[in-house]
Amino acid sequence: MNGLDPTEKNQTLKRINSSYIIHEIQHLLHLESGFLFTVKQLLLKPGKLVRSFIFEDRSKITKPVIFLIFSAALLTLTFHFFHVKYEFFSLNQKIGNIDSFLEKKAISEWVNAHIGYTSLAIGFLIALWTRIFFKKHKYNIFEITVLLCYSIGQALLIMSLFALLAFAFKINALVLIGTFIGYFYVFWSIGQFFGERQLINYVKSLICCVLGTISFRMVLILLAYIFYHLGIK
Repeated sequence: MNGLDPTEKNQTLKRINSSYIIHEIQHLLHLESGFLFTVKQLLLKPGKLVRSFIFEDRSKITKPVIFLIFSAALLTLTFHFFHVKYEFFSLNQKIGNIDSFLEKKAISEWVNAHIGYTSLAIGFLIALWTRIFFKKHKYNIFEITVLLCYSIGQALLIMSLFALLAFAFKINALVLIGTFIGYFYVFWSIGQFFGERQLINYVKSLICCVLGTISFRMVLILLAYIFYHLGIK
């Protein structure tokens, strides 16, 4: 009968309420232990944590893509609800003679509004360069992408923290400081992953991060060029 009270349909299942939703989110992210454990270990020993995930135990650690997506979502929500103004990626500079077809403002707005997709794209490009510069270590592109998911995800959490501090103390410059610390964390974590006691690893990881960011910029310019000649507005 369609008019039955929902509590009478199945006495073995609990009603779906706020507690149920919170529990499901916690279960998805393992917030009760895994997420906080992952954040803590990434701050202290990111290389050891990622190597453990790849070769030893994956049960205690939040999955890499979920970690990155959640971190990006948290950053986006933090900037939205606390009205923090900052542009992470911009194409508004003069770019030779291609300004006639490059919708720089539209691209910059889309990239900054979709930090999760942007982070995944930049992370994958950095992973490609990392695979080249650290090829003697025999990690495949997917394993290196796992490393970048964790590194960039943690960097986004660092930026979120500084965004909250910027809101609390009314100092917008703290967002810029948090961004630089986030960038520093990414290349530091890559260097530690491949051998924390070798300076050359940190130098190469910095180069990979720079090349990955430049590559992302070039991909955007290429897409704009293709869209222009295809007549896509």
